[in-house]
Amino acid sequence: MGRFEDVEGIDTEPFDSERLYEVYVRPYATEALMPDAFAVLMFRYFELFDRRYGTNIAGGITIDQLIGYDSDEDMDNMIWYQDSDKLLMGAMDNTGWEIGLIDTEYVVTYLDNEGKSYEEEDIFREEYKTLLDEICKDNFLKDALLRERDTMLEAMQEMENGDLVIIWNPELNAYMQFREKHPDIVEAVCKAEDQWIVKLEEDVWEPYMAFYRQKKEVMDGLAYCKVLIGCSYDSCVAFGTVNPNWICTAVKLNKMLQLANEKLACFKAGQKNEEAA
Repeated sequence: MGRFEDVEGIDTEPFDSERLYEVYVRPYATEALMPDAFAVLMFRYFELFDRRYGTNIAGGITIDQLIGYDSDEDMDNMIWYQDSDKLLMGAMDNTGWEIGLIDTEYVVTYLDNEGKSYEEEDIFREEYKTLLDEICKDNFLKDALLRERDTMLEAMQEMENGDLVIIWNPELNAYMQFREKHPDIVEAVCKAEDQWIVKLEEDVWEPYMAFYRQKKEVMDGLAYCKVLIGCSYDSCVAFGTVNPNWICTAVKLNKMLQLANEKLACFKAGQKNEEAA
């Protein structure tokens, strides 16, 4: 089986979405819950997934140490709460995605230290920009967080402690920009991979299963996903509440991007050789 066929065969929805919702985000629950037995099965699935596709998504999770752990009395020690963040970060690291966040409590503390209040919108906007200039080294993340300042302000007003999360994929953004400028080259060089990339790109902007807000945004032609999680006054969504089907989609998309970019690189190299001849 060739590399393309191998990647094409990745199942992007191994977990039934309706059943996943039932066990993950219980109707009217105050927490996004994951029973221990289901969590262990999910971790084991991604351990086997890693072996099959050469990824290292579950590498930071020692599954055997989790089995049999009694966590009934302490929700913070439930298996999913202990290690779902490792699964999320493992997926990000293995699929080319970047993630950054800022929490409302940090912004409130900053404003308090400056003797100012976020209740005055003009002051908030000015001080929020100053804060981002101080703490953000990544220009894309800083620009996205600044663009979402109204989302941050709403979170500060409506949540006890929220996190504004920005998720983006530089390689995907670069490919989609190239595709828009050179559709003829993409059609000629990597048509099969491109068809999958376009299809998967439509489905890859929902990394979280539980959230307060989750939406794809576009800034100067570059896409990112904004997610609002944390604690409201009557509910809580943890950082690691990743959609496991998203992980499979992200892996398949990343591998299709690699195949397409390899073909495009060969095409560009051939063009240079022709020009040099």
